[in-house]
Amino acid sequence: MKYQKWGFALVALMLLVGVVLSGCGGNGNGAKGNGAKGNEDGSQKEYTIGVMLYNYTDFQGQQIKAYCTYLENHFNVKFNFATVGTSEEGHISGLENLLASGVDAVISGYDTALEQSVSLAEEAGVYYAVALGEVDENVSSDYFVGGIKQFGENPEELGAKYAERAYAAGVKHIGITSFLEFAFVDAPAIIKGFNDKMKELDTKGEVTVYPTEFHSFAPENAVDAVTKVISDHPEVDAIFGMGSGMDYVYPAILNSTKPDTPLLALGYNDTTEEGLASGKVLMAGTNNYGQVIANSFAQIYDRLNGKTYSDWKSNGYVNYVTLSSLEEAKDFKNYIIPEDKANGPVTAEELKNVMLTYNDGATWASLQELTSRTLAEIKAARN
Repeated sequence: MKYQKWGFALVALMLLVGVVLSGCGGNGNGAKGNGAKGNEDGSQKEYTIGVMLYNYTDFQGQQIKAYCTYLENHFNVKFNFATVGTSEEGHISGLENLLASGVDAVISGYDTALEQSVSLAEEAGVYYAVALGEVDENVSSDYFVGGIKQFGENPEELGAKYAERAYAAGVKHIGITSFLEFAFVDAPAIIKGFNDKMKELDTKGEVTVYPTEFHSFAPENAVDAVTKVISDHPEVDAIFGMGSGMDYVYPAILNSTKPDTPLLALGYNDTTEEGLASGKVLMAGTNNYGQVIANSFAQIYDRLNGKTYSDWKSNGYVNYVTLSSLEEAKDFKNYIIPEDKANGPVTAEELKNVMLTYNDGATWASLQELTSRTLAEIKAARN
């Protein structure tokens, strides 16, 4: 009887030593199988992240929601989608409702009422990120995850890309329309990049780029801008539409007195492919919304698990996809907006590799590299 009790004690002691040793094995983030890449299981707690957008019915909203759903299937997270208005009052009201619902973090599409929003989130102990815009680096809080430059690290380079396409197409008289600068803060840089590159390419001085016609945020405002461009410059043979180029500017051109005027568009919709095929659209483009949400989510999820990149900066960046051929349009559907997001711009496995929750060696720079890959680079990664 004494031997049996001693035997049980010995077994218990061995089990206890085994548990202690297993807890010391490795330098990962959790008590389970840690290895060089850290905690392979990630967080065991389910978090709720609120998302704030104007709507979820347009291309942007649909793609953001679809990628969030993909993340729900691969991480311990649920998303709570809130529709907010364009006013500061509507934004704050939507944020307060999310905070009251008990979310752990919020991804806002916009930097609306930024200081107040961050203050409210901090008071609630909730992390806050801006997904569709660069943020003021002077806004500081332990709960502020930062913003994202949605037109690449340097918007002037995007403008230059559109200029190269216009020059290759042989157009000589180019009008520009854009949303107002106070709302579209990247517009001046994109326009500058366009003009500078055109001057560089047009060594003989054969191309004229007319002053930009700015317009507000309704389709009829874009119609007014297009009408003015054509009226003031009857010789115009291309328009660079930067204010909802495909949704607003393209229909305005088609219904104008010069419906065959080619368009270079910041924008994408279901008519883009047809426009590229007919030559009425020389180039279109759109944000890579999978990259946008992947970038914000990775940083938030790490913060929720007590991790912050040592090389973190206030503003990250993603790639802006441009399309100038039917082949690129086909690749866009296959690799940027596929129904199965496992074939899309950022897979869950790729994302985990650049997250501190799963990889002790992950860096903020590695996250930016992953979420700024071009269409061609993503295609190569999938093949």
